[in-house]
Amino acid sequence: MKLFKMKNKEYYDDYIEEDTSVVERSIKNTKGNKVKKIMNIVFAILIIIMVMITVDVISVSRYKVGPFFAIRTNVYKDGGTKVYYGLGYKVIKYHQKQGRRDTKIGPWTMPYTVEPTNVSTLDLAIELRNNPEKAYKKFGNKFLRIEGKIEKINIESKVITLKYNDPDNKYDLEVVCNMEKMNNSNEKLTENQEITVIGTVYDFKIKTKKNPNQLYVDNCFAE
Repeated sequence: MKLFKMKNKEYYDDYIEEDTSVVERSIKNTKGNKVKKIMNIVFAILIIIMVMITVDVISVSRYKVGPFFAIRTNVYKDGGTKVYYGLGYKVIKYHQKQGRRDTKIGPWTMPYTVEPTNVSTLDLAIELRNNPEKAYKKFGNKFLRIEGKIEKINIESKVITLKYNDPDNKYDLEVVCNMEKMNNSNEKLTENQEITVIGTVYDFKIKTKKNPNQLYVDNCFAE
């Protein structure tokens, strides 16, 4: 009888031990599944945030549309410049009455600034001739005030072309200005007239046999 009880006790102890280990494994598996679920959720949220940021950066910087996932926080009384804040980035859509009209994206610390960089067609011609890549990095997508001489005016297309050419034709440059509007003052402009134009650089074409270096400026106003 004692032997039977001892055997039963050993069997019971083994059963309890095995049952406890099963419960412990079950608890560990449950905790592990919860951790995995939380990690998957966090990972999915991070992916969504990265996609949102990428969409806004590409849309604003390349296609000049948006932002789609940023909140508008301010509208300046300068003609309608709007400021947006996204997750780690800031967008300023400039819309002065007569001034800056481009869109910029950057960090939250990016300042609101409407003062253009002053430069002449001579300065542009020299820098673009000597080192086009470096010069375009310097002036590309920048808001400039450009002094130069009018080569031609197209009122219908709202385009004014400034030109610089030196006697040796080494530093020839055309600055093609897409005017925001052509008003009465623009219509009075004439070829070979000295003028100052403000606008944002958006493209550059290297000199060819037929054409000089060409710098393209958008949202222009004649001062």
